[in-house]
Amino acid sequence: MQIVPIEWNYTGSADPLCGTGATPAERLLAYGMATLFTGLVLVANFYRDDPIAEGWSIALLAFFAFDIIGGAVANMLNSCKRFYHRTLQAGEGRGARLAKNPTVFTAIHIHPIIAAYVFQGSVLNAFAWYILLQISVAVILALPLYLRRAAATAITVLALLGSQLILPLGAGLEWFIPCLYIKMVLGHAVQEEPYRAEN
Repeated sequence: MQIVPIEWNYTGSADPLCGTGATPAERLLAYGMATLFTGLVLVANFYRDDPIAEGWSIALLAFFAFDIIGGAVANMLNSCKRFYHRTLQAGEGRGARLAKNPTVFTAIHIHPIIAAYVFQGSVLNAFAWYILLQISVAVILALPLYLRRAAATAITVLALLGSQLILPLGAGLEWFIPCLYIKMVLGHAVQEEPYRAEN
């Protein structure tokens, strides 16, 4: 078994995207995957018989893909776990305060509602997913720490199945809810040990 040190301390300018003190490898992984996945979503939209985004809405689709799919990767980084689950540090401003509060941070993610409205999906289903997301994060935060990762995984799998079989967001948006749940429920809400990068 490999023993890797756990490090809760960090220094540097606040970085709510990759976590303050992220290593170059962590930044490359987060931004690289966000860029790759955004490209895949845009290419898939382009080759659809009936694209969901055209004109200015392509920029919105790209933003959602970069933020949600990229955030799903970033929120799993040790640097993000370290940043999100430490108390507010000296010099950290409102952005850091917002990012460190999982309830408030989840509440501002009205992404499904906007996406369903702009990309002609089901706005009713989007509202349902928004409410379910708030409940999901509240449930995770109410559980003992040792159960949170497994419970968050179970809830995320339910969201994946539910978004495909029961409450679809809309054609071309099949990735949206599963990735949002990975980002917010499995990634952001679950405290895990932040391993230190090995030299």
